Amino acid sequence: MTDMPPIPTRVDDIFIPAEEYGDPAVDAAERERLWPKIWHMACRQSDLEVPGDFVAHEILDESVLIVRTGEGDDDIAAFYNVCQHRGRRLRDEPKGRVGPTLACRFHGWQYTREGELHSIYMEDDWTDCPAFDRDKLSIPSVRVERWGGWVWINMDPEAEALDSWLGAARDVLAPFHFDEMRPVFWKTLLAPVNWKVIAEAFNEGYHSGATHTCGINYWASRSPTATAGRHSIFFSEGEGFSEYRNEEGKWVKAQTMGEHIWANNRHLYSTLHAMTLDPGLAASERLRDMPADSDPAAMGALLYQFNREEIEKSGASFPETMTMEKLYATGTDWHLFPNSIVLPTLDGALWYRIRPDRHNRDACIFDIWSFGRFAAGKEPKVENEIFDGFEAFAGQCEFLEEDFANMQAVNDGMKSRGFRGATLNPVQEGSVSNFHRALREFIGGD
Repeated sequence: MTDMPPIPTRVDDIFIPAEEYGDPAVDAAERERLWPKIWHMACRQSDLEVPGDFVAHEILDESVLIVRTGEGDDDIAAFYNVCQHRGRRLRDEPKGRVGPTLACRFHGWQYTREGELHSIYMEDDWTDCPAFDRDKLSIPSVRVERWGGWVWINMDPEAEALDSWLGAARDVLAPFHFDEMRPVFWKTLLAPVNWKVIAEAFNEGYHSGATHTCGINYWASRSPTATAGRHSIFFSEGEGFSEYRNEEGKWVKAQTMGEHIWANNRHLYSTLHAMTLDPGLAASERLRDMPADSDPAAMGALLYQFNREEIEKSGASFPETMTMEKLYATGTDWHLFPNSIVLPTLDGALWYRIRPDRHNRDACIFDIWSFGRFAAGKEPKVENEIFDGFEAFAGQCEFLEEDFANMQAVNDGMKSRGFRGATLNPVQEGSVSNFHRALREFIGGD
């Protein structure tokens, strides 16, 4: 594998036909040929602390139990959440803890933490029954691997290994040590739009100037994209923003680079509650008062140094393999095909996961995590908050709510007879084009 980041480039495949969003046949093909064959980011490894802990990962009609079977890092099993007797789901709750066996609540059949059949209530009734084969009654397993602090699953026994699936992303993102991060929040939005509407919206930065106006004017910022196999990246370049809203609510221009960096980080801190956390804000505040003629390269080195000092001052561990060069080469946003998006920083990461709704192709489940670095024992206790619709999410993250203001209108607009298809920016939306190219490879089509 290579640790070299992809190089931004332009694409020629810039038109996405409207049918790729609204055709029921496309939705049916995704359900049959995409979701059962990809690597799913199922849960955090820290969700499985002691033997018996489990998480149920839901994707369309499937539910997969991920269970910690022992004390070792690799002591994790995954199998379908379904009893082999009459098809009842073994667990209805999204997470919990079981003893040495899992009992079906219908007729009491029991399975081990690995999904193997343990005992059958009144098994003697099957004596000499030719259709009964005990060896075939264990629950089919699901492939399970770990990366980035996540437990990943794949329902396709013939799928490529997770390392191969991640490709260059694995090495380029490795210095962030995602496994050392812990959640600041976990919010789940039940969004009334197709899953691709959200996946695309957070897969490019071209929208920033027109969409994000609550505290920063992004019109001066460009976000060229690059591809890494199925995955894609966008980078931030240029001046970043032209104006920001100061503490008095007035629009002003940053007079120095230090002020510019501070204003942007303060904006993320106050409106997103992710990417810039307490250490990053403190680091940028230290940079704010640097002289206007400070050397830009020196300013970057100072910001990196201040970030490290503030993280370590908090008692958290700074990622040991990180360098300033690796940080800046990573880019801003990685889309891990098809439904995971991560925006990493020294402070932590903003991470998204999008899943289609089981019953309605015009709905999806959108998970949003903010991650940070914490001293041992200082991690916040985080519960999953669930919001049914965009209006219910109001007041959570002002930054994201600006994005959500577009979502319903996009989902509705794409159904218009007047919409032929998406015409993408060849420099700043190549990531979206790459996303659809990879989708076609899975579900078929030219």
